[in-house]
This record gives sequence, C-alpha cells and structure tokens, in this order.
Amino acid sequence: MRAGAFVPGHITGFFEVFLTGDALTSGSRGAGVVLSEGVVTRVEVRRASEPSIEVELNGEACECEVSERVATALLRSCGSGYALKISHTTPLPVMQGFGTSAAGALGTAIALNEALGLRMSALELARIAHCAEVECRTGLGDVVAQLSGGLVVRTRAGAPGVGEVRKFYSSAGLVVFLVGRGLKTREVLSSPGVLERINRIARGCLEELLRAPCAERFMSLSKKFALKSGLARGKVREAIYELEEHGIEASMAMLGEAVFALSEKPDELVNLLDFPSIIARVDNCGARLL
Repeated sequence: MRAGAFVPGHITGFFEVFLTGDALTSGSRGAGVVLSEGVVTRVEVRRASEPSIEVELNGEACECEVSERVATALLRSCGSGYALKISHTTPLPVMQGFGTSAAGALGTAIALNEALGLRMSALELARIAHCAEVECRTGLGDVVAQLSGGLVVRTRAGAPGVGEVRKFYSSAGLVVFLVGRGLKTREVLSSPGVLERINRIARGCLEELLRAPCAERFMSLSKKFALKSGLARGKVREAIYELEEHGIEASMAMLGEAVFALSEKPDELVNLLDFPSIIARVDNCGARLL
C-alpha cells in the first residue's frame, strides 16, 4: 500500500508562545507565509509480524522523531502489525525556519491515512501532526499554517480546530538567504527569559498587524520583532541591515539563521547578498494529497 502528500514550507515572521500542558491547546499566535517549496512525503506499508518504521530524508536514513510519532499514532488505530517506510524529499534545509519537521509530520499523516484507508478528516490528521510538533518542541504554529496556505495570521493558539487563523491570498514571490547553519527550535523555546521578551514584543506586533493586515506591514513588523527580540544576531542581523540599505524590507525566518524578503521580482534580489538563496512563491493551497 502506497500513497504520497505534499506539504508546503512555512516561514514565521513573529510569534507568541502558548504552552498550556495540553498539546491541543498549546501553540503560538503570530504571522507567517506559506511557500511553494515544501516536503514531498511518500509512504509504503506492508503487513509484517515484526512492526517497524523506517524514515528517509532525501534518500538517507534519518531520525525524524516527529514523523515517527505521527506514524505510531496512526498505526496504533489499525490493530495489526505493519512495516512502514516513510520517504521525505525536500529542497529546503532543516533547522532554518522553513517548518520542515511540521511538513514531514503532516505529510506522513495525510499519506498514511490514504495508504491505510483510515478515512480520517484533514482536521484530525493535522491535530495529530500539531501535537507531535508541540511534544517534540520542534514547532508550535507551522501545521495550522501549512494546512491553510497563503499569508497566515494565527489569531488564537492551538491545533487546527482549536487555534484560529486569518488567511490572505498573495501572488508574491520571496527570496530566502541562508546566512548560517541553522538553529534548534527546542533550545530557543527552553529559555524562560527569552520567551518572556519574545511574547511581549510579538503581542504588540500581532495587535498592530490586525489593525491593517497587509504583506508590507507583515514584513515591517517581522523585522521589528527579529531585531527587538534579540533573536536576529550576528550575520542574520547584518544581512537584514544590508538589505535595508538597498531599500528592501527583510527579516529573520523563525527560527533559523536565514533572512527572507517578499518581492514580486525575487530574482532581482538574489545578488544583493553573498549567501546561498532559495526563491519561491506564496503557496495559497496548503497541504494536499498527491
């Protein structure tokens, strides 16, 4: 039994953390953009006397804890032993704020649901993926945005169906500069002092964006959040200021050592910085079965 799914990447511009002790109601408020580039997940399932889960990322074995947690939850509902192979393929780098772990988790849920004929709803599958993300501390708001697509404002924290979003369609392109090796989300989220500052600044950014939501305001508030929160450091901070000198509003992809900017002509921006770059467009469709 085989099936596949595509889940777009997601870049968060700013976020306010909510951890309640319940994964369904935990998550984040904030705003982000869903990308045309993402993660393709294919699953292959067969009955086996010795149950197993094997996960690959771009053809190499990987310890994808979130995808494994999702697969275990879905397989548990079948009541029989299965051997499962999960293959993730993506052009996006990990630990750079593209929401790849969430994309892999949601893609696993969608594809496995199809392969096993479980007939679970998109909402149920997204909740399982969201809870896995929260429990592993790899992300808080990516799944709900990736399910929606577009420019997404998360107005209430929590899993899909619990949290609330406002979606805005966009034809914009974007360029992302990879200026460092990446960050581990769980390490940033484990610092109480950092979280208090992040939440205070993000709360004000969200209130301001909701007064007049648009792509330009989203970018300016994202930059404000990155700089004032202290999350943008070193080369990331320098890259934001360098693009500002060229008249480009840019910010940090949360949470990664990457800088992004929205533009109708992203091809014209790639030579402004001497860093590897990724060009994409806004994905307005969200996660889908292949």
